[in-house]
Amino acid sequence: MEIATIQIGNLIIGEPMTSLTDIGIAITSFVFVARIRNRLNESGFYNAWRMFFLFMGISTSIGTVAHALNGSRAVELFNILWMCMITASSIAVYFANEATIRFMNAESTLHRFMQTTNLLALFVFIGLTFLRNDFEIFKYHAAAGVLFIFLTHLIAWIRSHWGSGWLVAGMGLSICTVFIHTIEFSFSTWFNYKDISHVIMVLSLIFIYNGIRAMNESLVLSNYKARMGR
Repeated sequence: MEIATIQIGNLIIGEPMTSLTDIGIAITSFVFVARIRNRLNESGFYNAWRMFFLFMGISTSIGTVAHALNGSRAVELFNILWMCMITASSIAVYFANEATIRFMNAESTLHRFMQTTNLLALFVFIGLTFLRNDFEIFKYHAAAGVLFIFLTHLIAWIRSHWGSGWLVAGMGLSICTVFIHTIEFSFSTWFNYKDISHVIMVLSLIFIYNGIRAMNESLVLSNYKARMGR
């Protein structure tokens, strides 16, 4: 697909809508980083989600500049930024998986196995991405993580766990973005599959945050009831 560009004086900006929607994701992510730090528990579960939002914000901040350079003569700088963006995105996937592993509260041996597998997957996917310089490899990592989180919280939601329904909805939207990105569904050069995916990702992040906030409120209420019952 042809790359959309705008020119301001002698400056040519590539993929302006993609950069703009990346900014939207970054702002949303950093707002949630601050809200989790200030308002929610500092447990491993919430901290892992906070790190997920942090690295999502870092990734899309880098992506804002990388997309703007797409199609320019700064090919080497674009490639460096692109790989940094994918690395940060993979780390975000790792922390989302880590939060889900902590949520499962499995017995110690299984818990350690899942944590080790999650860490190995991070290094393997990042290594393959660098070796092959291929964004498609990251999509496999992201898809596997999204599916794992989706299924875990779907089971929890069916069992009436408070807040998991929001995460199911958020991960469902994330699955849609992987599909849209894969088939490159676009409305036009100026609003292509990347832009559509980014808009949906903002909604996905909002749903995910609402889910973990609901879980925190449920925990606070449970603790309050426990104290009152003494």
